[in-house]
Amino acid sequence: ERLAQLEREATAAAVERQKDEEANRFSRHEVKNGVLAALSQLDSISAEMRRKVGLEAGATFHRSLASMRSGLTHTLETVLSQALARDVLHGNYLPRTAPCKIEQALGLAWQINERFPLTTHPSPLPVVDIDQRLLCLVHRNALSNACKYGRHGGVVATEVVLAGDQLTIRVVNEPGEQHESVRGLDPASVFAKGTRLHRVSSDEAIATARVSKGDGGWVMAKCAECMLGECSIAFREAETVFELRCPAPQRLEESFLDEADLSAGVTALAIDDCEFQLVCLEAVFASLGIPEESTTLIGTTDEEVKGAADTIVAAVEALPPDGRLLLIVDENLDLAFPSSETVSGSYAARTALNRMPPSEEARTLVLVRSANDSESDVALYNERTHGFLSKAPSEPDRRTVLRTWVTRFGCEAVTRKGAPARSAADSAQLDDEDEMRAAAAAELRRLGALIGAGRASA
Repeated sequence: ERLAQLEREATAAAVERQKDEEANRFSRHEVKNGVLAALSQLDSISAEMRRKVGLEAGATFHRSLASMRSGLTHTLETVLSQALARDVLHGNYLPRTAPCKIEQALGLAWQINERFPLTTHPSPLPVVDIDQRLLCLVHRNALSNACKYGRHGGVVATEVVLAGDQLTIRVVNEPGEQHESVRGLDPASVFAKGTRLHRVSSDEAIATARVSKGDGGWVMAKCAECMLGECSIAFREAETVFELRCPAPQRLEESFLDEADLSAGVTALAIDDCEFQLVCLEAVFASLGIPEESTTLIGTTDEEVKGAADTIVAAVEALPPDGRLLLIVDENLDLAFPSSETVSGSYAARTALNRMPPSEEARTLVLVRSANDSESDVALYNERTHGFLSKAPSEPDRRTVLRTWVTRFGCEAVTRKGAPARSAADSAQLDDEDEMRAAAAAELRRLGALIGAGRASA
């Protein structure tokens, strides 16, 4: 009987996990793409209005657009947070650190005002390397819990301290109605699965515990573990203090990324079945300084999608001797209705790369762009191509592309303000010179050894 019960529980857990993964995939791809497309349309309408009627003449219209954008952004953050939490709990999330401005990130996660003050030490904080999505999820949940269980309408303060490479974030709230009942509890129990520390409040306005599963603290602890950190809570007489501690090394090359671009010797190719996403990628290429005449955008017809591999090969073959190709391809390329077929962008890119000699692939950077960012998905993209570009990035796409570009080709492969760009031919020549110097040094060492041996025998 006990074995049968364990089997039923294991089966139920497996079914629940499968349903969560399916819901996550739907949330990441369909919902996220829909909201992102709507945001792109809003930005296009706003830019067109500024161009035609000016900012002052269309002030009311611009405020309405800004309100719509705020609502859509909030919806997107909610969807992403729920999907992220499921991935973390199931072990499907691969943490990705990126440069993060803490004040800006936490300000976007919650409205910072007199009720929600934010203080930092030092001020301002330097840019640090951290997973912004995990950081914002933990902070948002901490603030939400402080509002639920702290004094109704009371101040909820956030304090951020960076000491060396260690980041500490504290969320402090005033005591709530049931504060005394939890002061004697073990704080570690807050972060256990299914723990609900508060009974239903007598105040209907703040009676939120009735719908709580008690997993909030558990989710926060799991997120902290993903960041190689930990979280704790202290129920003091006059306040409750939640604390997150995790590593956050500083970024030192931000000025380099601000000065660098890909304006010389780079051809850009974007493949996406969504016209609005192509507009977004066109803006990414423009931000990288790639000339418009060196940019190609395809994917809105079945012929372009099915011929993606051929197009990639042709683009590389058409490169000048010192040129390089930047390719950004969407993972899910849907064929037009009534077809229900979807072409894998990463597979098409891998097919094209397999048709090239190594010397040609060495001149390409292929990035897969997708809303699906689970650990298994990202591993597949990295196996087939050279990297992954999220549709909900934690930093501007320009910076992500530049980092990957420099990692693949070196700092010499970018153009910097006031410095000439080094072409692929120049780099190859320098590499040849390095090889010749190394060979000459080896030959000198060999001759020295022979001379030494000859003297010894004499």
